[in-house]
Amino acid sequence: MPIDIITLRAEPISSAGFAPFGQVIGQDQLRIEARDGETLHLDILSKKWQPLRITSFNRHFKATQAQVALNGKPTVIVVGPGDVDLDRREDLDHFRAFICDGSTGFNLALRTWHAGSFPLMDSVEMVNLQGLRPDIDIEIRDISAELNVAIDLQL
Repeated sequence: MPIDIITLRAEPISSAGFAPFGQVIGQDQLRIEARDGETLHLDILSKKWQPLRITSFNRHFKATQAQVALNGKPTVIVVGPGDVDLDRREDLDHFRAFICDGSTGFNLALRTWHAGSFPLMDSVEMVNLQGLRPDIDIEIRDISAELNVAIDLQL
């Protein structure tokens, strides 16, 4: 069965728009959290450009995750509210895509579904602050396999 494609239009990140999902670095007071013995870890992620088709989302329960691009490079992230289980296509109606123009970043609230961030140029290095063990503090949903849908981003 062919997969259904949903198009999601990305918008510039703003404090008001991003508030249900976390905070905007450089604009908001951040709420960095680590719970249940989790330790925060700071590193640099290197990401290469890829087609902007989203087939899975993940979220974390014990630590927030913050990212900001180095060298002012633009990125895009797709987020969804933590109070949906992502087990129905209708849950995707609450997801949004945000463009960070390189002067801001984001801090994801606990339980926020996310994919990305993705570079809008050939590559980007991102400062990444999250739990030390994201491999065990994670829930992943493969929407292409579970819901037979993918999201294409429109910039």
